Amino acid sequence: MDVDLSKLPTGTTGWLALIDYTLQLGDLAEVDYLELKGRLTFESSSARKRAAVVLCRAVLGMANRMPDVAERHLGGAGVVFVGVDQSEGLVGVDEIDGATLRDSVQAYIGDDGPDWDHQFIRHSDGLVLAIIVSPPCWGDRIHAVRKDYSDSESKLSVRDGDVLVRVPGKTRPATSHDLSQLESRRAKSPDNGAKLDVSYSGGFDRVSRASVTELIDGMVCTVASELVASIPAPSPPGGYASGLQGFMQQRTALADSRSPNEFRAEVQGWVVSCQRNLPEVAQDFLRHELSPGTFVLQNTSDRYLDSVRVRVNLPAGLTVLATSDADYCDHGGAFDPFTVLPDRPARFGQMQLFKPPNFAVARVRQAGLDPWATAIDVERTDEGCVVAWSVGDLPPRGRMATGEGFVVFADEDHHAHNEHAIAHDHQPMPSSFRCSWEVTARGVDHVFRGELVVHCRQEAGAMLQWAAG
Repeated sequence: MDVDLSKLPTGTTGWLALIDYTLQLGDLAEVDYLELKGRLTFESSSARKRAAVVLCRAVLGMANRMPDVAERHLGGAGVVFVGVDQSEGLVGVDEIDGATLRDSVQAYIGDDGPDWDHQFIRHSDGLVLAIIVSPPCWGDRIHAVRKDYSDSESKLSVRDGDVLVRVPGKTRPATSHDLSQLESRRAKSPDNGAKLDVSYSGGFDRVSRASVTELIDGMVCTVASELVASIPAPSPPGGYASGLQGFMQQRTALADSRSPNEFRAEVQGWVVSCQRNLPEVAQDFLRHELSPGTFVLQNTSDRYLDSVRVRVNLPAGLTVLATSDADYCDHGGAFDPFTVLPDRPARFGQMQLFKPPNFAVARVRQAGLDPWATAIDVERTDEGCVVAWSVGDLPPRGRMATGEGFVVFADEDHHAHNEHAIAHDHQPMPSSFRCSWEVTARGVDHVFRGELVVHCRQEAGAMLQWAAG
């Protein structure tokens, strides 16, 4: 059976193939990434201690390899087969409780020592224990023995502070050259030892955007009806009253160059124009009505970082809006959609030759006032929303929040449409979303990554809807 030595085995078949590979090669299978330990017993307390020291040496040796050398085989991991002997073949191993095994080994490598795991594989010729050591990384510290042990009978001993390295065919004490290499590995930490975290100070709202557009559309239709109602009714023929009414209608007509039919067409055109703008106006409404939050970047380390750039990826179910990126000029009070909708026609008979500009519709941004706002980008993608901004320098233990506020919401109508398209079954809207983030800094050859969770402000099943009061 062919064995792919470039990556760690997956599944029982892959592990059995690697065991058979080592059985065929015997002692030739002993390389820097693969070690064979024949008979180890865990029956008594003294036997467990001795076995733990044997495995401790193997784990520390694998963990103290150089990353560029380790990554050539098994995805950088190291494997120790217990129960496979170089000369006798598969001799098997006693079963041992996983917690007992880990406690025994951790006593000699420390709880903050190398990361490792174990797995039992049942081969046709017996049971094999695989000790799997995680790949070494640039920036890892030097791993050393954390406890003394000595056995005069087997001549096996280790001392607290011993540094062991793995080379092809054996695990041995580190030389001065090995220590120099390991110091170099430590110094090449891609993240410079920095630790970062990104969070969002607010929550998201479940909303029905359709209720917002219906509300605004209803307000537009009400105004349109009032405008059409301003056209005077035709006066009945004859009589004093009809003469007076005709005189007033003539004065109204003289004040307006539009005929009643032209005015009705103008009102209808205004309604259509408003309806085209409803999605943007609805967004401004939500910016005004929903509570904003800020994104917070926290440096939890003692490293100073230059030219920091942050990117937060929100999933498709969420929409994020920057509070300053609006057409609406917020002077407090209730949201007035007519300040951002197209200007309504003048009432019939009140047409003006010169109309003053509507200063309220001017786009008001905070970019000139807040340095954060000039560097913040909000982009809608097929995968969701992306918020990116430049922080500048981030001092040790520093905390920086965006001066810009953001409202985050999940639209019930968008959710229902997607659920129907996928499963033809309307599912409840989520109560939380996981968002990923990435942070980069000048001079750091590393991308910091993590997740933040945004929770819903409403109880399960509840959402915000708006209707005419």
